[in-house]
Amino acid sequence: MIGYHDTRGLIDRPRMFTEAILEGIAPGGGLFVPERLPRFSVDEIVALAALPYHERAARVYEAFELDVEAARTREIAAAAYGDNFDDPAVAPVREVAPGRFVLELWHGPTLAFKDMALQCMPLYFSQALEQAHASGATRLDFLILVATSGDTGVAALNGFADRAGTRIAVYYPDAGVSALQELQMVTQPGSNLSVFRLAGDFDDCQDSVKAVFDDAAFAEELAGRHGLALSSANSINWGRLMPQIVYYVSAYADMAAGGHLVPGGPLDVCVPTGNFGNILAARYARLMGVPLGRLLCASNSNNVLADFIATGVYDISARRLVKTPSPSMDILISSNLERLLYHLCDDPVLTAGWMRELRDSGRFEVDDTTRDELQAELTGAWVDNDTCLATIGEVYREHGYLLDPHTAVAWKVAAELGGEAAPVLIASTAHWSKFAADVVRGLRGIPADAPIPGETDDLALLDRVVALAPGASIPPQLAAVRSRPRRFDARVAGGRAAVEASLRGWLAGD
Repeated sequence: MIGYHDTRGLIDRPRMFTEAILEGIAPGGGLFVPERLPRFSVDEIVALAALPYHERAARVYEAFELDVEAARTREIAAAAYGDNFDDPAVAPVREVAPGRFVLELWHGPTLAFKDMALQCMPLYFSQALEQAHASGATRLDFLILVATSGDTGVAALNGFADRAGTRIAVYYPDAGVSALQELQMVTQPGSNLSVFRLAGDFDDCQDSVKAVFDDAAFAEELAGRHGLALSSANSINWGRLMPQIVYYVSAYADMAAGGHLVPGGPLDVCVPTGNFGNILAARYARLMGVPLGRLLCASNSNNVLADFIATGVYDISARRLVKTPSPSMDILISSNLERLLYHLCDDPVLTAGWMRELRDSGRFEVDDTTRDELQAELTGAWVDNDTCLATIGEVYREHGYLLDPHTAVAWKVAAELGGEAAPVLIASTAHWSKFAADVVRGLRGIPADAPIPGETDDLALLDRVVALAPGASIPPQLAAVRSRPRRFDARVAGGRAAVEASLRGWLAGD
């Protein structure tokens, strides 16, 4: 079986998959990483095209030698990727322009790529919990604690709703998510969940939630008073990353089967990037044998990653988070970058030192060797707000295809950085309907910071998009949300103490 180390070298022994998924984050704040990766031949990858998506996923999961029976893994994959997706391909690839392909990752119940992992991860989480109890471990249920810039919270709530042995609390930043993302969260049915709006931006939200994980006294209180242990559904949890690898393997198989590339030939990938998990999954796929060429890291105006790739200096000490039309990318501290740094330098002491510098000073600089390897792995570029919205209009007029603002960032970066040597696959991370106001701006040529004449209601703007873009339709997943009652309206101050107080009140039934 493949074990899991942590990026800071502080755990006493490697964890098994089920242990890593339950713990979420390693003691000491590091992230779990596999001690080795499975390998696939090109022939094995191309052969996957003959299988439905859930069988492709099961093949990848089984290759990781999980401490879960293979038959159970196949059951989990079949349950995760079935009628809950509105396209039988689950993650279809569309050719939108010559040499430009879009990997549609938003056909799940919450209309975002997070469903690709969060329809699967809760099933594995329940399996891991069952195995832990069967082994004689202390019988604790789990409190899943999530900080979200939008789509993770929506998908995690949907995936964990009413799941036995778990409760879930999601925190999202003030004015940091779209109105429709917020509506999806605050109307989510389920008896085991709660949603809180937190003062500040996403980095404030993420810092506050991470601080709770570092509070040993609060962990003891949860265990003693409520029989709960903490875990996470953010992409810091390996259970989130492993399912994301699958769709890059699957997309390559589909493109080879469709004659869009010669098996073994390169495929460039462009990913709109915030917390760095999605593009890191593409790198893992490449290391596992998928012939991916360049990995293009697309940033919005919060372009700390693009600058880091160019210079080797990660510096947020003088930056302020910018609100953009692509809120799921409005992040200055990209958590999964820690995993990449660990792999590049192969030194947990160095990795821990860089993370400590970032925490203490808001800045770190990697050594020359690590910087050179980083630049060999990734190419970064960024797009400003108005260019992002203009791209939505341009692509619809030229190709009749409607992008959401996150995918528009990646489309523009792919257009700027893409070459003729290989086709480019653009990861489309959300359906346009979740960002109706900015899609209207893009279609009508309205600047990002300008009001939309005659409309202030995002739900009404869904219908405006349909009028502006013949052929577009409001997906049933979102149509149902429009009729659900709002269940949550609590606002909490930022910081560990405020988050812990809100959890105490919720768990006590206040």
